[in-house]
Amino acid sequence: MKKPLMKEYRYFLSFEQELAREHDGKLVAIKGNEALGIFDDYRQAANALYAEHEYGSVLMQTISSDPNANIIYMPACYVAVDTE
Repeated sequence: MKKPLMKEYRYFLSFEQELAREHDGKLVAIKGNEALGIFDDYRQAANALYAEHEYGSVLMQTISSDPNANIIYMPACYVAVDTE
């Protein structure tokens, strides 16, 4: 059985340490083999993804020097836009 977003997670692993040196504690959004952006928090990421990218699943991964960080993804189509 294919695991959702495994391609994106493998892509993340290919440059995880490089990201951690510059963006530790932030989030990266990945679709396919493309990093869509680096964000401070989930709300900022969700708003940017909803406004700028088409419907689909996106890997939302915490950037951390800790190799045991959890994988979190959310479908961009279900993200609510914060208008405040």
